[in-house]
Amino acid sequence: MVTLLAGTAKTVITPPIGYRMGQWGLRQGRSTGVYRDLFAHSLVLDDGATKLAIVSMEVCGVPKDTMQDIQRKVSGLTGIPAESLLVNSTHNHTAPDILLGVTPAWRTYAAYLADLVAGSVYEAMHAMRPAEAGHGSGKLEGWTINRQYRDRPVDNEVGVLRIDEPDGTPIARVVNFAAHGVCDGGQYLDWSGDFSGELSATIEDIDAGAVAIHLQGAAGDVHPFDWWFGNLESKHLHTHEDTAKFGEAIAREALRVSVSIEPTATVALNSAAVEMALPRRQVPWSVEEAEKLHRKLTAGLGEYTGDVWPDGTTTANAAERHAEMYGNGRNELSLATNQSLPPVPLMVQAFRIGELVISAHAGEMFNELGLAIKEGAGGARPWVASYSSEYIGYVSTRRPYAELTGVPVADLVDMKRFRRFYGTTTSPFAPDAGEMLVDRAIELLESV
Repeated sequence: MVTLLAGTAKTVITPPIGYRMGQWGLRQGRSTGVYRDLFAHSLVLDDGATKLAIVSMEVCGVPKDTMQDIQRKVSGLTGIPAESLLVNSTHNHTAPDILLGVTPAWRTYAAYLADLVAGSVYEAMHAMRPAEAGHGSGKLEGWTINRQYRDRPVDNEVGVLRIDEPDGTPIARVVNFAAHGVCDGGQYLDWSGDFSGELSATIEDIDAGAVAIHLQGAAGDVHPFDWWFGNLESKHLHTHEDTAKFGEAIAREALRVSVSIEPTATVALNSAAVEMALPRRQVPWSVEEAEKLHRKLTAGLGEYTGDVWPDGTTTANAAERHAEMYGNGRNELSLATNQSLPPVPLMVQAFRIGELVISAHAGEMFNELGLAIKEGAGGARPWVASYSSEYIGYVSTRRPYAELTGVPVADLVDMKRFRRFYGTTTSPFAPDAGEMLVDRAIELLESV
């Protein structure tokens, strides 16, 4: 019997001070400091026949070129191919502004980020030692909400993978939980790891020696607290205190679950990957109609130029307060312009770590689609790691598309009426794309 080997690493990936913050449209200032460093957390596992790696980056996401750079550099250093490398972004909004592409200002950082992540995996590989692993799950009820349909349930499962040395010395704690990384708000000009950073720090303080890794789940339409779109009365103002409370709550539940897990050295590893393409959304308005609307709205609403959020702003009320940023028709123009482009390619991955199976894929998958993967997979209930690989946009459920059918484009930009459909109105994908992704993910999970 071959003993499981495991190694971890934790690498700072905080951008330089003075770079523009971005990620929140209503925050356009430059960073002035660091509240909590951003990290890449890496785990490498080897069962003697298969080697695989898991990386969690405390960033909002990265474009395709950067992800390919990461995959190429990891493979060159470690021999681990892209299909056996899970790279997940926590979708932290107080992070580098490279979600949709790398501008000249960010080019040096993006290249260095790929070096840092590859180096982290390389370090973890060289830190491997005999290990035991096991997993379990708990729940964190009442802390998250469906931001489109606030009365609908959300997946509040807290998945935990515990990895120790044979004598019980902690090596890694991997936590799978779904919530948008938006706790730290746009009033701050300090880099921060958001609730994922608080989660990891809390676990690492208590289980000393462990590297704590947050794998973001299907959080496309899930917000922390009561930040459903249109809530103008929330008392949670995206403070660092809010962030700490939320991250610590997840960590405490993960630690509670971890105590009851009994790790074993008999852990078989496997991975699989398949390429697919998601069809683009076809909109009923023309490019010319969208251009005319965008020009009219921009002239009437003006442009937003604030360094930070105005007082009282939350992610739940930002669009209603600032239509000049969110309701100026730019999104509708982009959809019309891009709908004739080819389908969007992506890699769907499946991983097995003993009895635990993980579905990983790009896209901000809506929560009900993630639940469909969990409930549709045969055998053990899987984890879902959305926000993996490169950023490709929202993957919505079918229901809100149906509710928006027949709405004129000139009405759709009314943020008081239609902001709650954000994530569907901004998705580049056809209404059936989410179901296609779910089916392919389930099919692949059954192969590992």
